[in-house]
Amino acid sequence: MIWREGDQMSAAPLLANHAVLHTEDVAATEEWLTPVLGRHELSVAATTRPDIRFHSYQLGSLRLSYLSLGASARFELAGARSGYLVLVPLTGNIWLCGTQQMRIAPGLGTVLGPSEPVSARCSADCGQLIVELNQAVLTAHVHSLLHNSSAESPIFEPLMRFDSGSAMSWYESLMFLERRANEAEGAGQEPIHPLVATELERALMTELLVAQPNTYSPALVRSRPSQPAGPVEKAVRLINEYPEVGHTVADLARAAGVSVRTLEKAFRTRFGLPPCGYLRQVRLKRVRAELTGPGAAKKTVSEVAARWGFSHFGRFAQEYRKKYHENPSETVRRHRAMRGPGTSEF
Repeated sequence: MIWREGDQMSAAPLLANHAVLHTEDVAATEEWLTPVLGRHELSVAATTRPDIRFHSYQLGSLRLSYLSLGASARFELAGARSGYLVLVPLTGNIWLCGTQQMRIAPGLGTVLGPSEPVSARCSADCGQLIVELNQAVLTAHVHSLLHNSSAESPIFEPLMRFDSGSAMSWYESLMFLERRANEAEGAGQEPIHPLVATELERALMTELLVAQPNTYSPALVRSRPSQPAGPVEKAVRLINEYPEVGHTVADLARAAGVSVRTLEKAFRTRFGLPPCGYLRQVRLKRVRAELTGPGAAKKTVSEVAARWGFSHFGRFAQEYRKKYHENPSETVRRHRAMRGPGTSEF
């Protein structure tokens, strides 16, 4: 099964409408993967018969790919790539040995720099998304964000955790992009317009730079605009800082300094939701982050739901299932089964 944060589990490979390769031929796979991984060597365990699936979609300079090998395998990646690689396992495990040794599994990812040689071992059940970001384009994007034409290419911390905060938002954006890419050019579907593709690519790069610690993180924090907060921003900040509080629309409107009608209209324009709907979405995300985070095994679902402001458990469970396509108890069981240390020996 494939794990998606905020989406249903699916047995189908991702980017299925953009299949490039389905083979047992390891040599042919190496050739097809070279534009993505750069110069590399691929070896598959001799006792296994591979079932290799490679799907790929180009969006501007960004390439999004899905890879599963159906067999235990090892990659030796030379440090001479044209861009950054973000590896996001959806099933199984990847053990990496480079500047750091680590194990990544569903809920974790890694960012590999263009000049970083890496040894990677994948379990037989590993299916992963690979995001390739062109180094020159990402560096130019840093220039535009910081208004600094002399900035060098960013260096990222390697381990990503998708259980909360900006990294979770980046993961959700990645899953949205995969769905858009998979629908593009399918039966009766038009390709993504180049202008839209450019904006989607920029948004994913910006979110990665904000979400994952890197050499420009302090500068990006300082570059935040200092414009006075509007009524929506005031209400959103109040909700995000205190989602467990029983905010009413009247309370939020009073704090924002506008009428209830004005605030509701502004929220629907910005988020497509009324303030109370936005509040419930924030609470659901906080519950999910706690159910999938450290120490979750010691907590009950009802206890966590109550802590984040859900007083009616049946209604909470219904809303949770609608958003995440599984019951809260299923989330807990799944993450208990797959939880392990973020690092391990190679």
